[in-house]
Amino acid sequence: MKLFAWIGYLKPEIEAIPQDVQRLTSDFLAQPSIKIHFAGPLRDPSGKRSGMMMIFEHDSREDADAFVAESPYQMADLYERYGLYEYDNEVG
Repeated sequence: MKLFAWIGYLKPEIEAIPQDVQRLTSDFLAQPSIKIHFAGPLRDPSGKRSGMMMIFEHDSREDADAFVAESPYQMADLYERYGLYEYDNEVG
């Protein structure tokens, strides 16, 4: 298993995440087949949600890409930009 970091930055015009996307996201994150170590919002200095970050395990980059493509945020086109990175935990 490899660790991956997925970071997405919301489009500036996104004021709130639609409730249906939030519900789908809860189900997406609760799935049992992929170990998610951390997931949560990124906030700007004023406290406004500006993005999200997730650290998770997957077998390969290709599988991690496929997992990210199924994200409700991704499918709802909420991101201005995003990236998927292989992650090496060096501290902790």
